Amino acid sequence: MKDQGERPPRVGLKFALRALLAAALVMVLTGTAVATVALRELDDFLDPLRKDGRADIDVPELDEVDPGGPRTFMILGSDAREGADAGMAPRSDTILLARADPDKDAIAVMSIPRDLKVEIPGHGEGKINGAFELGGKKGGPRLVVRTVKKLFEDATGENFPITNVMIMDYGAFRRAVNFIDGVYVDIDRDYFNDNSSGENYATIDINPGYQLLKGKDALDYVRYRHTDNDLVRAARQQDFLRQAKNAAGVRKLLSSGLGEARYLVRVFSRYFRVDKSLRSNRQIISMLKLVLYLASENPKVHEVAFKVSDAPNPQLDSNLYYRDSDLRKSFREFMQVKESDEPRENAAEPAATPERSSKKPARKSRERDSSEVPGLDDARREGEDQAVLADPKLKIPFYFPTKRVAGSVYSGTEPRIYKLKDERGKKREAYRLVLSTQRVGEYYGVQGLAWKAPPILDDPDRTIKRGNRKFRLYYDGKRLRLVAWRTKRGVYWVSNTLTQSIDEDQMIAIASSLKRLKQ
Repeated sequence: MKDQGERPPRVGLKFALRALLAAALVMVLTGTAVATVALRELDDFLDPLRKDGRADIDVPELDEVDPGGPRTFMILGSDAREGADAGMAPRSDTILLARADPDKDAIAVMSIPRDLKVEIPGHGEGKINGAFELGGKKGGPRLVVRTVKKLFEDATGENFPITNVMIMDYGAFRRAVNFIDGVYVDIDRDYFNDNSSGENYATIDINPGYQLLKGKDALDYVRYRHTDNDLVRAARQQDFLRQAKNAAGVRKLLSSGLGEARYLVRVFSRYFRVDKSLRSNRQIISMLKLVLYLASENPKVHEVAFKVSDAPNPQLDSNLYYRDSDLRKSFREFMQVKESDEPRENAAEPAATPERSSKKPARKSRERDSSEVPGLDDARREGEDQAVLADPKLKIPFYFPTKRVAGSVYSGTEPRIYKLKDERGKKREAYRLVLSTQRVGEYYGVQGLAWKAPPILDDPDRTIKRGNRKFRLYYDGKRLRLVAWRTKRGVYWVSNTLTQSIDEDQMIAIASSLKRLKQ
């Protein structure tokens, strides 16, 4: 049996059952647990959440909804510090909104960049992540709620409903990841910083490639922002959570019995703070009705882009800015639970990708030769150079792309060759090719793996055939994020950038161009 000090689940509300992506390993399990309990047992079952002296979050501004009605959850990642910094006021390291509506067939998720410049009620203008700190120890979440509601209401003239708030800090996140025995993550690039040059950033040392992340490494990965911006960081966090939903530990817990469910509620109450509505049976029943709907429908998750732009001179001004027109569009997409068309980067200035006129632009099926796809360069020679270095070290075939995004370059002088343990502990051969578009945080790559059924390849959105290859396609809303195919000896895939900046035609063309070195 695992150490009970390492057993917190995810932030408990099932609004994201099986498809969440949206909060931090946190929303699914408690809601699932509650859904298994008869209403007459609620008081006893939820007693751990209602202990005297608990510092429940008091936010009078939260909206009430009718039983089973739509709910908007605000999840705050708090950077509450330990050790020498323990006395410092915590800040909201992450502000994530998720909307679940029983009248829709999806859940909407939207991240608000921490560097967004906004009006903080009672404190003037500042970065939105400062609202948590300015609100003080007891009022931080309330001021964040007021700030977010004001932000949207000023731009739209409409109420922006927030029904529930939950907070999770660094320690809780690490324990949650360890509780489910880690998460296999498709790491896009090499992450390294040891402050040896005098910097004062969080240290990190994670290699590129598909691998299992636990505890501190998982936290370091989702928090990293040393050479990225907030939009890339938010995309990384959401990608981590998407992959977490397929973790073996999550699958096991979703099928756990009532005894385990009771234990999850106790653990959740120990490590996560929630708003006072969980003391009300009326609100619990309201949420339960929504939970039961989500459990039966298993809706998709749509990521809504929060459209922002950098300051004219980011070196002098680190704030991010928004336009009211963009905010109104984000508001409509979020409330209507619709996915955004554009890649998440350059939100105020959409990336130059071809316009699409069909209702579902990311579901085209017309086959195009890779030479017809604009925005790609020939990359055969560089790919062969990578293959010459890698092929003798591998037992599985080494495939390299002969096409790459125009202007992109290989990151590093050779591929990463490594061994990966699968869910049963068996070592599998693997390699990773990393390419950079030479834009901030923009890395894509090719993964080869002898493990034929990794969790990342569960549940493809559709399949297409190109030549003699059958590609599995995985989407993020209308953006294609992964193209994969199998051989007799392994699986291979092309990963989009974290911000999904490479368009569908280019992704499929790059995957179609993969060749094996002939020696």
